[in-house]
Amino acid sequence: MKSPINCLRFILFALVFSILWVACQKDDIPSEDAAKKISDTTKYLNNWVYDDLSVYYLWNSTLPAKINPDTASNTKTFFNSLLNSADKWSWITDDYEALSNEFAGTPVSMGYEPAFYLFNNSTNVFIVVKYVYPNTPAAKAGLKRGDIILTINGQSMTSDNYYDLYSKTSYTVGLGTYSGGGISLSGKTLSMTAETITTNPVLYHTIFDLNGTKIGYLVYTEFITGKSNEYLDSIAKVINKFKVANVREMIVDLRYNPGGEIDAAVYLASALAPQSATSSKSTLISLKYNSLLQTEFDSNKSKYADYLGYNFLNATPNMNLSRVYFLTTNRTASASELVISGLMAYMDVSIIGENTYGKYVGAWVIPSDKYNWAMVPIVMKYSNANGYSNFDNGLPPNYLIDDNLLEAVPFGDASDPMVAKAIGLITGSPVAVAQTKSAYILPGKPIVSAKEKLRSNLILPLPQNRLTQ
Repeated sequence: MKSPINCLRFILFALVFSILWVACQKDDIPSEDAAKKISDTTKYLNNWVYDDLSVYYLWNSTLPAKINPDTASNTKTFFNSLLNSADKWSWITDDYEALSNEFAGTPVSMGYEPAFYLFNNSTNVFIVVKYVYPNTPAAKAGLKRGDIILTINGQSMTSDNYYDLYSKTSYTVGLGTYSGGGISLSGKTLSMTAETITTNPVLYHTIFDLNGTKIGYLVYTEFITGKSNEYLDSIAKVINKFKVANVREMIVDLRYNPGGEIDAAVYLASALAPQSATSSKSTLISLKYNSLLQTEFDSNKSKYADYLGYNFLNATPNMNLSRVYFLTTNRTASASELVISGLMAYMDVSIIGENTYGKYVGAWVIPSDKYNWAMVPIVMKYSNANGYSNFDNGLPPNYLIDDNLLEAVPFGDASDPMVAKAIGLITGSPVAVAQTKSAYILPGKPIVSAKEKLRSNLILPLPQNRLTQ
């Protein structure tokens, strides 16, 4: 991750105190009785939080006035207390190193993505596996998409303990079986130990060749570039493979993609867009910040042009498509929604599945200069080239199809209901879908872990050293 340079902070702090002094001021005199009980580390972190939010936060004008950071005993609690009521996304971590590894695509993990469900009329929880990364502990143990996990280390999961159990670094899972609207233990167990894994977001791709119509299918799980842009190279390899095969139709599966880095989003959008948009480097999205940042950026457009919007790239492999089909669920978020909405201004976009998450704002990762902390505050909102934004309820599907994980088929199976719908629309011929059990009743409701909520992000780069005083 990259840090903002000191000169930008100097300029913007000056703006804070000259323009919004009343809204953002702190007590000059701390409460000595309260402050002397707080460690110097906590005081340092609290002031870092307040000072940087005062400059960068999208809702900085609503920060509480006359607050003394030196008297707050818990930095995470203090951070959360400053957030605007409309903000469901900003967060803070005391493990910046782990966060960096997540973005680099090298986390310590079992290698499977869980969907958590709370049993109806119960506090018990079960897991359904969305997907498994290849060559990971989960894959080696035999876990696969659609598997049901009922116990971990012989212990039932509840709303109080499920994430702690799931997050352990070594455990044995007890698998379940679905029948007649209920789930019960199957008697099968699998053991796994977490390790540093590679999470290439290009999880799966194939080409459907149906009576001469070639359809590219890509499962993309997260917008990350990798330490050396290796995951952008993965996209390029797939796109070039599709081009060589003369693929002219695309299905992009973003069902479980929570978002990620803006550079990866721009890269994928540029690979799919019409060549007319990429060759002219047309606007993909425009960005709006708080009044302090917006004034600073607008008054120095030659210096800050990269922070006012993103254009299509002309240097990436490009399929020059006229239409594209996206598969979505309510976990399709942020950078995923940016790609979908951004392309809507230039081509025929069809959404198949469920309403997306509904997040049209982006964040910076701001690390502490002194400690292994980082905060991820919302700093801007985006709109596409037609001004489309504020889709609070998500992007609505053109064709509503629920994602039934309990009867999930492998990626690339044409009988998957969403994939089958896309193929049918492209070819004009209906495709048989996977049979749904007549007694199908979901025995629980989805729950979203705190970490999954935090992953639903659009991460933009901080201002870099090309900024000068």
